[in-house]
Amino acid sequence: MICAKLFLVPLLFDVGSDIPFAVVKGLVSHALAYALAGVILGLVVLYGRSAFVWTWLHVPVLVFLAVNLVATIFAAETLLALYGARGRMVGLGTIADGVLLYAGIVMLIRTRADAIVVLASGFGAAILVLAYEGIQFFGRDPFAWNVTSADRPFSTLGQSTSLAEYLAVVMVGAAAIGLLESRIPRLARGLLLLVSALSFAGLVVTRTRSALIGVVLGVAVLVLLTWFGHPSRPARLISLVGAILLSAAFGLVLFFTPLGARILTTVDVSASADAGDETGPRLEQSSVVRLGIYQVALEMVKERPLLGFGPDNFGVGFAKYRTDSEPDELEIGLTTSAHGWVSQIASSTGVLGLAAFAAVAIVGLWLTLRSGFHPNAWAGAGMAAAFLGAGLTTVNAVSTEWLFWAAVGAIGAATGQQAVFAPPTAARRRSTPSRPPTPTMPQVVVAVSFVILGAGLALTAGTALAASHAARESQRDRLSNQSQQAIDAGLRATALDPLRAYYWDTLGLAYVSADRSRDAVAAFDRAAKLASYDVRYSGDLARAYVQLAQRGDTVAGMRAREIADAAIRIDPNNPLPHATRAVARAVTGDLPEAVRSIERAIALDPHLQSIDLYLSATQIYRASARPSDAIAVARRVIATYPGKETIQVRIELARVLAANGQSREALTELDAVLALAPNDPVASQLRNQIRAGQTSQ
Repeated sequence: MICAKLFLVPLLFDVGSDIPFAVVKGLVSHALAYALAGVILGLVVLYGRSAFVWTWLHVPVLVFLAVNLVATIFAAETLLALYGARGRMVGLGTIADGVLLYAGIVMLIRTRADAIVVLASGFGAAILVLAYEGIQFFGRDPFAWNVTSADRPFSTLGQSTSLAEYLAVVMVGAAAIGLLESRIPRLARGLLLLVSALSFAGLVVTRTRSALIGVVLGVAVLVLLTWFGHPSRPARLISLVGAILLSAAFGLVLFFTPLGARILTTVDVSASADAGDETGPRLEQSSVVRLGIYQVALEMVKERPLLGFGPDNFGVGFAKYRTDSEPDELEIGLTTSAHGWVSQIASSTGVLGLAAFAAVAIVGLWLTLRSGFHPNAWAGAGMAAAFLGAGLTTVNAVSTEWLFWAAVGAIGAATGQQAVFAPPTAARRRSTPSRPPTPTMPQVVVAVSFVILGAGLALTAGTALAASHAARESQRDRLSNQSQQAIDAGLRATALDPLRAYYWDTLGLAYVSADRSRDAVAAFDRAAKLASYDVRYSGDLARAYVQLAQRGDTVAGMRAREIADAAIRIDPNNPLPHATRAVARAVTGDLPEAVRSIERAIALDPHLQSIDLYLSATQIYRASARPSDAIAVARRVIATYPGKETIQVRIELARVLAANGQSREALTELDAVLALAPNDPVASQLRNQIRAGQTSQ
């Protein structure tokens, strides 16, 4: 089962899922964890203390798990802390999964043969990951993704940064085993070194800067261990030569690859258009984005210094502490990752969690140093260091979180001591440990029951995967104007996995497509209650009430206003709830407040991230008898997005122009719409009305 986890988690993805990478990886990893837990419990029942392997690593690992458990109890959003954010799945369940992987490696890998099959599984998966990355890099990807995979390949990991982090760990681990282990055949050694070299090339292709930090840190740990702990003087000299050669490789990467170009432009000292002829150091955009995220993490730690907001609760704090002058990537939507293990752990579990996690790494390094020359422990230390270095500024994900626990588990397995049954007498301590007693029939029955229970729990992952497929099916059917099929699929998704807010929102959108507003309200209300921190769901709920208000339901109109106001309190510097409030106020007749809210939304979205926001602005300005403002807003959108996404804005602009006596300009906009969508009924009808008005005049 350990081999299956190391092989399958980095490889699996599912194009039929609503999130192709994270869902199946998380579910398979958790399913294997259930089964592994059943086996471990069964072994403990059968063999008692001899099933355990003692290492001081257990102490910080268990403390870290305990801190996360307590942080979950006191989390800002308990459900989120348990399961993790949608698309990430790194809540308490995944943390416990990682700790269990660590425990399984320490307890169950006891022979050289065990280590060989586990390493073969891990590095075998890496070969396939690299193969698919090569397919993407050369533009031969058989799957159609929503991003170009040839530009920055993401292989089977789903994100370029996650792929680079994975490859950094693989590179260091393969090099360590290939160079340090003396008892492997030449062919295996050559293959490991080839995997290491290809992994380095693969991470360079991803153009992820943090991966190089991981490589440097991992190699530095190996060189230091070799220099101070290797029994062979030639090996120590070879390690220095290797470090020099790697430095030369870094120089080539720095000056002759796109990754090097990204590194060199991290700090820009050239003149900018905004600053005129002035020069001065400026961070490039992605670095500015990370600084904004880290500032939010810092504010979260200040509010909850001891236990944080709870595992994977960064999105809650981000909504609360988002500023009104964020980079365009942070203006709209909900950022759910703190982009680095330090900021993620500190914001999730406070200084207690961060201290416990750091203690795991420190104790692991201490045990590695104390054990002397031990290739497996050294490889584990190098891999853990590579993970920590690459993860300093990288999004944590279910596809890579296991890497750290596997590396630390390798240290524990290599340096731990098996518990024995001998009484604590001097004579017995010097003697060979006695064999554990033969299990009794009741013990066998209990042990088998634990295994069956673990296997049964593992099968529950199929239900969650089916829910993900149903949600994806509902999306496709809704976009294909098959409303009833979309509703049926949405109902299946919510029945199979009723605790995912996204599935209820998907069902609500299906009801909207079928013009069943009251049913949509019920579905959106469930989504908003499950994820109150995410104003997208409350925004959908408010707009469903707006539809009812437009049909004469005054109570629904007041409810829409209340929900929009509450959403602004949750995420005050997100333009979307302000736009929702503007629509709710406009529909209920409060145009001055509607204008005030839509102007606040525009101020928070200077980069035009939301076309719907500007469509609402055009409509509200028209209803407020401010045609010049409506025309200016609409033309700004059209100048920025000239494609089909501006069709509704162009139609609204044509209405404003026609009402303002600019019929010719209105017809020009409608002609542009019909050129983009020849059969658009609204544009055709409006054009005929304007022409008829010109004829009557």
